[in-house]
Amino acid sequence: MKHRIGILLGLAALPLAGCGANSHATAAAVPFVYAANTKRNEISQYSASRSDFGAPKPLVPATVPTGPFPYGIAIDPQADSVYVADVNASEVSQYTINPTTGQLTPKTPATIAAGRGSVEVAVTPNGQSAYVVDHNAVSQYSINSTTGKLTPKSPAMVAAGRNSEAIAISPDGKNVYVANCPNCTVRKRGSHPGSPLPAAAESTIWEYRINPDAGTLSRVGTVATGTGANGIAITPNGRSLYVAVGAVWQYSINPTSGKLITPKSPATVAAPGNAHEIAIAPSGNNAYVVTVANNTVSQYRIDPKTGALSSKPVSTAGTVLHPEAIKIAPDGKSLYVTSENDGELSQYTIDPGTGKIMPKSPATVPTGSGSLGLAITPAR
Repeated sequence: MKHRIGILLGLAALPLAGCGANSHATAAAVPFVYAANTKRNEISQYSASRSDFGAPKPLVPATVPTGPFPYGIAIDPQADSVYVADVNASEVSQYTINPTTGQLTPKTPATIAAGRGSVEVAVTPNGQSAYVVDHNAVSQYSINSTTGKLTPKSPAMVAAGRNSEAIAISPDGKNVYVANCPNCTVRKRGSHPGSPLPAAAESTIWEYRINPDAGTLSRVGTVATGTGANGIAITPNGRSLYVAVGAVWQYSINPTSGKLITPKSPATVAAPGNAHEIAIAPSGNNAYVVTVANNTVSQYRIDPKTGALSSKPVSTAGTVLHPEAIKIAPDGKSLYVTSENDGELSQYTIDPGTGKIMPKSPATVPTGSGSLGLAITPAR
């Protein structure tokens, strides 16, 4: 399949911002990892204990059922709730996280309606709002401060670009960015969403402002980007945004308005094998890009002044067949990559000095077939 938003973990790990935090329980001390398995309609759940050096261990039970074709996953900042976009049901499955065991339990109701072909989910840093991307709109929800349940805002949706693919929320909780892929096939038809249609079209990034009181979105602009946008990510300092569109396009963010400024120089950075999704280290010093054509993770240094990317001396690391989602643990010491085809989760250790990734032992752990979405609970 396609991308995933490498920013979900980054958002969850950030300090709470915006209009006050929800009164949820404190985030779990042990990180828990969740992977969406589209071919079995289930979520694999793991513990990633620090005593095991971040290597995921399956929980009991190892999986929980979800709706048809689960894809995007998001976790609220307090690690109380998990939200999963079910593409073929046009709905969001919602779960409660057991803070001790990490096990997921469906909320009541277990699902809530969303837009046609809903694919990605993102939660604001203050834990009060959630947004779900579908083919041409963004559904917007309020999150109950006690139960974590979703309820539609008014209006329930705002327009987005054709075949919207990825969503990112600024660390200060004031802005939302949605990248679309107009030349990509529709997931619900069962085709690879990154497969180009005969007539290619330029992708765009739609910019929104978040109402500080209601949490509703209002569109403030549109910025052109390359063809076939998949992943999108923002640095922890909120100054730079990157989009995976074959290469990696890089933008500066206006610190006052939140709007994207003219692309950085250079405007793009090469990613061998088709850039697919992006993860940024909690330190903001390094970026990692899944490249699907050659089954690798490309590794970059982020310039601390300009935010521009540059390839590391050892620029790539191998993954399992057809890598998809990529996430970094909140402590910045481990990185994980799902696979669409192999039913394996690749796991790496991140060198604290150089940022270089190295396979753990073992290099992979089993997960469900067609694993596309990935999320990790935030740190305390």
